[in-house]
Amino acid sequence: MKKWMKRVTGFFKLIHLPVILLVFGLYLILCLACFLVLRHSGADTSFWDIVVFNFLAMTGNDYQFVETPGTRLVGILVLILGMVGFSSVIGYISSAFVAKRLNMERGVKKMQKMKDHILICGWKNDIKPLILGILRKNKDRKASDIILINNADDVKIQNLRDDEDLKGLLILRGDFTEEQTLLNANVREASKVLIIGENQENLGEELVDSRVFAATLLVRKLNGKCHICAEVRTERYKNYLESQNCAEIIFVDEYTRYILSTSTNYSGMSKVMSSFLDNGDGVSVQIAPIGSKWEGKTYGELFAWYKKNRVLLLGILENMGVEKELKHQILSEAQMSTNYGEIIQRLKSVKSMETNCPHLNPNDDYVLGKNMGAIILGDEV
Repeated sequence: MKKWMKRVTGFFKLIHLPVILLVFGLYLILCLACFLVLRHSGADTSFWDIVVFNFLAMTGNDYQFVETPGTRLVGILVLILGMVGFSSVIGYISSAFVAKRLNMERGVKKMQKMKDHILICGWKNDIKPLILGILRKNKDRKASDIILINNADDVKIQNLRDDEDLKGLLILRGDFTEEQTLLNANVREASKVLIIGENQENLGEELVDSRVFAATLLVRKLNGKCHICAEVRTERYKNYLESQNCAEIIFVDEYTRYILSTSTNYSGMSKVMSSFLDNGDGVSVQIAPIGSKWEGKTYGELFAWYKKNRVLLLGILENMGVEKELKHQILSEAQMSTNYGEIIQRLKSVKSMETNCPHLNPNDDYVLGKNMGAIILGDEV
């Protein structure tokens, strides 16, 4: 019974019932006014004669209840007003069902119920390998855990929808620099957001990067806890993102310059870099959280433990995590202390803290602490 009532309530909300009732109410008031005018002029008609005349006339029936020219003029007025009201009601109902169908196709309703999902804002011609790579490195994820936001053309979007390898992938057409688009994708509950930009209107690199920058700020405003990764093509916007403490900035030219410069000095460097990143053999550089049991122990001990498990420890990632959460954690711990000197020291450390700071190949006596990650080379987990 409750389920049936819920469906009825949902239907009334869908067709904008209050607006429709308002239109009917105004229509009946106009009919009443016409009835009073006709009665005042001496016509022998009832209120329901006017309503029936209007309804039958709109459906093509020849129904007359008045004979004088004046009263017929009033009848025509009622008919016109009824047609306007009737078309308004039909328009509201039809537009509601069309909107529902479009929302179902776009998956907006499902998106707004998702949690801990991944958003990919923008478009690349090799978007499929990118998504498959994300799924391969996140084995607990499925394509249905990813929402793709872009304005790519219909042919490209349909090819993705029809791809069996990406079955369940959710695609939202829209501008990812607009707040409502991100809210439709439930950005507040997303765990990871990848912003790669798109160049659908032959925009220059700086304009593409400006949209990436705007989207990054907007996402961080709507969800300060998610992991944001932004790709830019110009150094100017890389600096802008760094000034806003964006944790993950992919500056394509920087990596390209490094690989080109080192490849001229060392034979095989490009293949080595490819192997480090991912050459398809299941071995790559990864970051694994260091549990609390390692706090106070040394890098040498952790290195030996990983070596026993046939994994190479390359270094430590200090202050691992989202900046907002780390600062909140440190400040909360500082408030629990009764040592004012320690509180001041923690406040200073928060101000100068750099999140996700890599420390490669430290000394064996390097002491491990909180919020650290192990930079490892090994089989993908």
